[in-house]
Amino acid sequence: MEPVIELVSTGDEVLTGLITDTNAGWLSQLLLEQGWQVRRRFTVGDDKADLIELFEQRSHHADVVIVNGGLGPTSDDISAQAMADAAGTTLELNQHWLEVMRQKYANRNRTMPKSNSKQAMLPQGAELVDNPVGTACGFAVKLNRATFFFTPGVPSELKKMMTDEILPRMRRQLGRNGRSQVRRFFLFGLSESGLSDRLDSLSWPAGIALGYRANLPTIEVKLVIDTEDAEAIANAEAQLLAEVGTHLVARNEMDFTASIGPQLADKDLMIFEDASGGRLTDTISTITREFEGHYVAGLPDEAKELAQWLQTSARPLTLAIGAQGSQGTPIALKTQAACMVQTLQMHFRDPLSQRRLLAFAALDMLRRHLVGETVMIDYDILPCSERVTLPA
Repeated sequence: MEPVIELVSTGDEVLTGLITDTNAGWLSQLLLEQGWQVRRRFTVGDDKADLIELFEQRSHHADVVIVNGGLGPTSDDISAQAMADAAGTTLELNQHWLEVMRQKYANRNRTMPKSNSKQAMLPQGAELVDNPVGTACGFAVKLNRATFFFTPGVPSELKKMMTDEILPRMRRQLGRNGRSQVRRFFLFGLSESGLSDRLDSLSWPAGIALGYRANLPTIEVKLVIDTEDAEAIANAEAQLLAEVGTHLVARNEMDFTASIGPQLADKDLMIFEDASGGRLTDTISTITREFEGHYVAGLPDEAKELAQWLQTSARPLTLAIGAQGSQGTPIALKTQAACMVQTLQMHFRDPLSQRRLLAFAALDMLRRHLVGETVMIDYDILPCSERVTLPA
C-alpha cells in the first residue's frame, strides 16, 4: 500500500496570495521523483487554533506530513507551539540548537538577538532536523499514525534540509521509495491536447502511468513506474519516444547548458534578433559565452529576404529571428552548408510568451543542427506558413 503523504503550508501571506507558494509545488515534484505521490495539500494562516485542529486531524490519516513555514523568531511564527499543543505537551529549550545559532552569529561578528532563542524551543520529545543554511532548525514529531516534519519557509533552507535530512529519514520509515523510478521527458512544440491525443489512447504496461506538466515553452511528460519489469519499462519508453521523439529536447533535467553548451564552446556563433526582443541573446548567454549577439530592429519579416540578408551579413553559424510580419515571424539558422528559414505563426497574445517561444524555437533549430537531427519540423503550437532553404 502506498504511504499517505500530505503537505501543510502555513502563513497569512501564503494564504492570502501575497506570497506565491512555490515550496509546495517543489516539494510535490521532489517527492514524485522519489516515487512518492503527495495525496493532499493544505494551506493555513497564522491561527494557532486552526493549526492545532489540522495537525490533530491529519495525524490519524497520514503517514507523513511535511509542514512548511512558521519557524521564525517573531510572534506570528507559531508552528512549534501549535504542534506541542496538538500533541498535548510543552515546548522545551534545545540547548544544542541554541549554541549552534549563537555560533552562526559569532561567525559573522554579530550578537544573536534574544528573539532568536524562540527558534530553539521545540515540542518535548521532538527530533531535531539540522538546518546548515539558516537559524530555523527543523524538527520531527510522531503523533498517532503520522510523522510530522517541520521545515522553514525560506526556499534555499527547505531544499537543503529536504535533500540532506528529511528524505533519508523518510526512506528509513517508508522504504527506499514508493515506486521504482520516475523518468522525465521535456518536449517542445506540442500542445497539451495534441500530446493527449498521441499518448492517452495508447495501452501502457501494468505498473506504468503517465504524468504531465506544462511549463511554457516546454511540456514535461513523466513515466511514473511502479514495476520492476525491465522489459515493460523499456517498452513504455520506446512507445513514448516513438510518438514524441522528434519533439524531445531533454531528459531528466531541462538543461541546455549540459546538452549543447560543450558543443558551442569552439563555435563562432552569431545571433541577430528582432521580434524576440533580446530574449534569445539572454538565453544563449546562460549556455555559453562563446557568441556575439545583436538586438536589431528592422530585420526582414519574410523568410527569403531574411535568408538573403544572412548570406551577406553573417558568420558561418548564425541564428536569427526576424521581425513579425503578416505571415508570422521568420527564424533562420545559417550553417556552412545552407541557410534554413521557417516562418512561424504566433497565437499567444502575451508579449513575454511570444518572445520566449520564438527564442526557444530558434534555440531548438540550433540544438537540432548540433546533434544531427532534422533542423525544421512541424510544431503544433507554432504553425509554419513558409520554409526556405538557400545555399550558404
